[in-house]
Amino acid sequence: DVTYVKFVCQVRTEKEEQNRTRATFGGNLIHYPGDVGTPTADLLLINFFLNSVISTNRARFATADLSNFYLCTPMPRPEFGRVKLADIPEEIIIEYNLRELATADGWVYFRADKTHYGLPQAGSLSHDLLEKRLNKEGYFKSLIVPGRWKHKTRDLQFVLVVDDFGIKYIKEEDLDHLINTLKRYYDVSVDLDGKEFVKIELDWDYDKGEVHLSMEPYLRKALHQFNNIVPKKRQDS
Repeated sequence: DVTYVKFVCQVRTEKEEQNRTRATFGGNLIHYPGDVGTPTADLLLINFFLNSVISTNRARFATADLSNFYLCTPMPRPEFGRVKLADIPEEIIIEYNLRELATADGWVYFRADKTHYGLPQAGSLSHDLLEKRLNKEGYFKSLIVPGRWKHKTRDLQFVLVVDDFGIKYIKEEDLDHLINTLKRYYDVSVDLDGKEFVKIELDWDYDKGEVHLSMEPYLRKALHQFNNIVPKKRQDS
């Protein structure tokens, strides 16, 4: 298969680097023979998990996010793509002598040996590699509940949604063990206050045993997307 490259520009306000431009593979033209599914925590499990945190004495919640999770995982077979020479910055063309490699009609063909954005197998291969790395340190995922992980000896567990960790811990040393394990292989962003997880804003009140969930930014975006007009008079339904 030879697929195209698509350039995607996004504003991600929740990220440190907010203005993002990515070159992605056209995954619809890739016919990967293996399973590309990954086990992930669903919303019901996340709700149960948050209730478990707030209901457990001395338990706390933190989040961790892995940067560039989909990039550079070795693939069992290469993939191929092409990009217009006109879409490549001049400095890159010069550095890699791309004009000599381009076809007569202006295309540059390339081979990818590691995962990249847009490849359907990127998520599953990256997840499998993450699992191997965590298994070495005593972490294992549930065979019954997808997305739920524990440690063999430490009183720590977490739910995993792709590269987002929602972590329940009691001892800081257990949290440090998990974070240090991840930092050996990834760039990791940690929020010890656990203020947001998979777009859900969290307001923790451990003293009262309460956690309040909100998706206000998501709701504002949806109202704008569907051109909702707020009525002047209250309407109950």
